Amino acid sequence: MERADDLNEERLRMLGRFLANLSLVETVQYFPAGKEDRVVADLETSYYPDVVDSSRLELRVRLNGDFNFQYFEDWSGEQWSCRWDRHPNTHNTREHFHVPPDPHEEAAVDASYPSESSDVLRCVLETVERRINDLWATTTDPVFPSEYEFDDEYGSTYLHGD
Repeated sequence: MERADDLNEERLRMLGRFLANLSLVETVQYFPAGKEDRVVADLETSYYPDVVDSSRLELRVRLNGDFNFQYFEDWSGEQWSCRWDRHPNTHNTREHFHVPPDPHEEAAVDASYPSESSDVLRCVLETVERRINDLWATTTDPVFPSEYEFDDEYGSTYLHGD
């Protein structure tokens, strides 16, 4: 994706440095090839059951405060993902959440996030932590992305930053 002129590079670098200091994060890439408009954090595989091959966070923040924070898990050829967004659109309110396992407009729900992107990232990380705990709780009978149905199991944190 081409780099946008309104990218908040300073804020993204700050968020990337924050992520780089977390034990959950293996590596942070700033504006990598093919994803020049974002920071990509690969998460430490040891935090996940073996059924999850890899996971990552991708962060995009604009100068006007709009953002997209997306979480991905790769599972033996399948993907589980969700996305926290703040941007004008025709499908939901400016702030909305694209539910897992396959975020798309038809499955987005209205949300309300903190004003600061660093506070939104904390909400995202809380949801990721709950997701990891849920994965470990189901290691004997994992629910693959193709079998998953979203049912608000992570509470309101992903919607309201509570």
